[in-house]
Amino acid sequence: MKFCEAFRETLFRFDIKGTDLAVRAGLTPTQISKFRNGENLRIDSVEKILDALPEEARKYMLLLVLRPLDSSVPLPDPKPPA
Repeated sequence: MKFCEAFRETLFRFDIKGTDLAVRAGLTPTQISKFRNGENLRIDSVEKILDALPEEARKYMLLLVLRPLDSSVPLPDPKPPA
């Protein structure tokens, strides 16, 4: 799976808003949007995005990228209602 696809899936699965992630990563919402849409970012910006993701979300995203195409990745446990 491409990084941008894994990123979009991760944001969806973990209910992470791009604007919130931008603040945590010290980036602009536009940079997050570019990454989500597959545009190139500097490696230091990608590292900031990965560092800003919650650990479980980061692991999930990287598993999506690394998994063989014919296998599945276990979904995270649903969040308890707030």
